[in-house]
Amino acid sequence: MSQPLPRRQLLLFGLLNLPLSMLMSPTAAMLPAFYLETTAVTAAGLATATLVARIFDGITDPLLGWLSDRSGRRKVWMALGVVLVMLGLWPLFQPHSEAGLGYLLGWYLLVTLGWTAIEIPHSALAAEMSRDYQERSRVVLWRQMLGFIGGLLFMASPMILFGRSGFTSEVFAVLAGFILLTLPLGLWLMWRAVPEPGHPSRARPRLKELPGVLTSVPPLRYFLLTQLLFGLATGAVSSLFVIYASFYLGHADAIAKIAIPMTLVMALGMPLWLQVLKRVEKHKAWAGSGVGMILCLLMVLPLEPGPDSLLPMILVMTGFGFFAGLSSLALPSLLADVVDYDRWKNRKDRAAILFSFQALIIKFNQGIGGAIALGIAALFGFTGKSTLEGLAVTGLKLGFVIWPCVLLVPTLLLAWRYPLTRHRQGLLARRLDRRIATKSEG
Repeated sequence: MSQPLPRRQLLLFGLLNLPLSMLMSPTAAMLPAFYLETTAVTAAGLATATLVARIFDGITDPLLGWLSDRSGRRKVWMALGVVLVMLGLWPLFQPHSEAGLGYLLGWYLLVTLGWTAIEIPHSALAAEMSRDYQERSRVVLWRQMLGFIGGLLFMASPMILFGRSGFTSEVFAVLAGFILLTLPLGLWLMWRAVPEPGHPSRARPRLKELPGVLTSVPPLRYFLLTQLLFGLATGAVSSLFVIYASFYLGHADAIAKIAIPMTLVMALGMPLWLQVLKRVEKHKAWAGSGVGMILCLLMVLPLEPGPDSLLPMILVMTGFGFFAGLSSLALPSLLADVVDYDRWKNRKDRAAILFSFQALIIKFNQGIGGAIALGIAALFGFTGKSTLEGLAVTGLKLGFVIWPCVLLVPTLLLAWRYPLTRHRQGLLARRLDRRIATKSEG
C-alpha cells in the first residue's frame, strides 16, 4: 500500500469543489424558476436552453478532456475555466427584466463551459493523485464532502441571509459574489498544494481517437452502462420526490424538512462508507447500497396522504439519501481504476477523456431521468393542475417508486459483477510501476 496523502493536501485539493458545486446547483434547480419569475424567458425557452446546453456538452466535454490529456496539464485548464466562470456568472445570476432566451443561453453556455473546464481536469487529477485502490476512495471522500457542503450552503442561503426560503435577486447576488471570491481562491490553494501528475507515457491521445475510446476500453463501457442505469433511477427519484410529497402526500410546506436531512446524511454518511470500503470492495458495496435504495423506495408505497405520513417520509428519504451517498464516493474511485486499465492496455494517458464521458452521463441523467419519470406519471393522467386521484396516483407511484426500482435491479447485478476488482487493480498498479521503473532505468 502506498503512503497515505496528507490531510492538508486533500483538504486544499477538495476546497475547489465547494464553490464549484454551488455553481451548478442553481442551473439544475433554482435558476429556471427565477428566470420565469423575473425575466422574459418562457417555459419553452427554458426547455430550448436545456436541449441546446446538452448538445453543447456533447461536443465540449470530450473536447476539453482531450485537450487536457493532450497537453498533459490539468491546472491550466482549470484556470481557464475559472476565468470563463468569472466572466459569465454575474450576468447569469443578475439578469435584467427584459432578458430573453438569447441572454440566458449565451451566459449559461459560457458558465457551463467554464464549469466543465474545471470539473473534468479536477476529477482527472483526483484519479492521478494515487494509484492505491483504497487511497483513491479517500481522495474522493474529501472532494465530495466539500462539494456537499457547498450544495448545502447554496440551498440554505436564503434562510441564512434573509431568514426566508425564496431565491430572490438579492440572494443570487450574494451567491455570485461568494463564488467569484472563493473559486479563484480555491484554485490558488489547490495549485500550491497539489503537483501536476507525472505522465510516464509519451503517447498523447489524438483527436480522431475520441470516437474509439469506448471500443478500446471495455471496462469503461461496462462502467458507463451501469452508471447510466443508476443515474436514470436516481434522476427519477430526485425529480419526483418533491412532486410526490407535495401533490400526493400533502406536504408542500414541508419539503425542506424532507430534503435537508436527506442531503445532510449523504454528506455525513461518507466517512462511514469509507470505513466500509476498507473491508468491502467498491463495486460490491455499490451493489449493496442499491438493495438499500430499493427497500427504502418500496417503503414509500404504503404511505397515505396526511400529516401522519410526514415523519415516515422524512425517515425513508433520509435512508435513501444515505445509501445513494455511497455512489458519490465509489463511482469516481471506480473510474480511476479504469484509467489504470487504459494506461496499461493502450499506453495512453486519457484520464480527463474518460471522466468527460462520465460527466456527459451525469448531465444526461439529470435531464432524461426526471423526464421519463414525469412522462410515466403523465401517461396515467397526472397533470399537476387537477385533483389527484385514481390512475393519476398510480402513475405517480409508478414513476417515483416502481420505475427507479426496475432500473436499480440490473444496476446492482452489473455492479456486483464489475470486472476491475481490488485484486485486478492491484496487479495493474504494480505492472504500471514496473513499466515506469524500467523506463527510468533505460
